[in-house]
Amino acid sequence: MTLQVKRVPNVRGEGERLRQEILDAATRILEETGREDALSLRGVAREVGISAPSVYRHFKNKADLVSTVLDATYRTLTVAMSEAGESAAAAGADPWARVRATVTAYRRFAIVKPRRYRLMFSLEYEPERYPSADHPIGTVLQAWTDTTDAYLTEAAPGRRAEAQDLGIHLWTALHGQLVLWRTLPSPVAGSEDVLIELEESLLRRLLPTPEAPSPTE
Repeated sequence: MTLQVKRVPNVRGEGERLRQEILDAATRILEETGREDALSLRGVAREVGISAPSVYRHFKNKADLVSTVLDATYRTLTVAMSEAGESAAAAGADPWARVRATVTAYRRFAIVKPRRYRLMFSLEYEPERYPSADHPIGTVLQAWTDTTDAYLTEAAPGRRAEAQDLGIHLWTALHGQLVLWRTLPSPVAGSEDVLIELEESLLRRLLPTPEAPSPTE
């Protein structure tokens, strides 16, 4: 028989904390199983120690809860990417080094939080859940577009129109490297140094070299 932990009710004003606990529990279940059908509001409520109807005070239904988990996960990744680029810029890094810092932040997120990273790309997309323009994956695309645009602005301003295309190519290639790195049977599988070398090669192929400054008159 499964015992349910009796929860001490939140005092007035602590509803937001309970909402976060529900989100954390749902995230754990999704990460552990990798399957949306393994998640139920009753199971989430049991883990948090509340009644199932209490979940509905914070989320309309299961789809709303899953959507919020994904939103938070994508947001965590994009914040890490943005902060890495901004920190590098504040330290005086050149455009290339700023891109490398952003790439490193993306890689580290995928390696340190492997289940959460897989979760982002494994849950099925449901059109009724997200209008296409509002799917949270767009925040990551925007982060990569911002990264490549910042690089092109300084290194190759004549090619800024290519920022989004470059961002898509960079992101999809990095994602593919990470997936294969974890799954291919290889003596070097699991070595982060291999990923770093692949990233360097990829960046040199994708990003234009800095344009020569115009001669002064």
